[in-house]
Amino acid sequence: MKREKIFSLLTICIILINTESYALIKKTGQSGMTYLSISLGARESALGDASVASVKGVQGLFYNQAVLTQINGFQMTMNQVNWIAKNNLYGIGIAYGFGQYGTVGFDMVYMDYANMVGTVPVDKAIDPRGFIITGDLNPQDYAIGFSYAYKVNTRFSFGGKIKYLHEDLGNAPIAVSIIDEENGIYEYDDRQWSLSHWGFDFGASYDVGYKDLIFAVAFQNFSTEMKYWREQFKLPLILRMGLSMDVAKVFFPDDDKIEINTSIDALHPNDYTERFHIGTEFVYAKMIALRAGYKFNYDVENFSFGVGFNFKIQNVGASIDYAYTNAQYFGGINRFSLRVGF
Repeated sequence: MKREKIFSLLTICIILINTESYALIKKTGQSGMTYLSISLGARESALGDASVASVKGVQGLFYNQAVLTQINGFQMTMNQVNWIAKNNLYGIGIAYGFGQYGTVGFDMVYMDYANMVGTVPVDKAIDPRGFIITGDLNPQDYAIGFSYAYKVNTRFSFGGKIKYLHEDLGNAPIAVSIIDEENGIYEYDDRQWSLSHWGFDFGASYDVGYKDLIFAVAFQNFSTEMKYWREQFKLPLILRMGLSMDVAKVFFPDDDKIEINTSIDALHPNDYTERFHIGTEFVYAKMIALRAGYKFNYDVENFSFGVGFNFKIQNVGASIDYAYTNAQYFGGINRFSLRVGF
């Protein structure tokens, strides 16, 4: 037991040291495959995406793999995000807990950008609009991940994920020579824009020992640099640190029907300044949940709210969740999640 405690504390110290080192890195403000930073789960999104310590079960595939150790048996989840500009993001995942041997999981995330119209600038003598339409573009992004989580002791768990990433932007013209730079006339060559790469996630969760206070950290989307032509970029690397707790255990210790789950996240992304998430969830009788949250320092997203229902049919437990996130200038973002476990 003593060795396990030392291992737990050493792992957290290493994470915190790397956190401080990472904070000193100058940001480039550039990242690719940014769909990977979009929150998938309806419950987590309704909580303002304050999720690194509050996420539960199979949804840990997308937020913090360490919590997969909560799973005893099989769990599956399906998520849909109606993103801005009629884009849709889908995420499915399955996980199975092997008890003392850990938990394994598999997931796939797919971004549907719908059809986009391709254009090329031309002289207005050719077309008064200054461009011509080259046809529809059908970009696609997907990520396939394999996760493993292990519970070191009753308080500390860690997990990781390796993921294969593929992006296909379709055929698109690229300027290869200048014909008339003043009027923006160039010679174009048609090329296939696609690449594949690997990424990694890592998460840890620690039960502080007071009530059910949880401290958690996660590194998401770590990768080496990628390159299409001239510009180099990485995945949207994010360091998350957060706390979560059912404060009802403090204010209503004798009422086991009420939960008031509150969570806080601090984020350090590689393509933006620091961000902050907060969220609260009111759960009654473990059957119905009302949620709300807020995301600070975002250009588009801010407040969110949602609802969830838990039910059980024979030996099969399930939950259905919905979340709405306000997106400035673009209207609202709707998310739906279904979880099944047995």
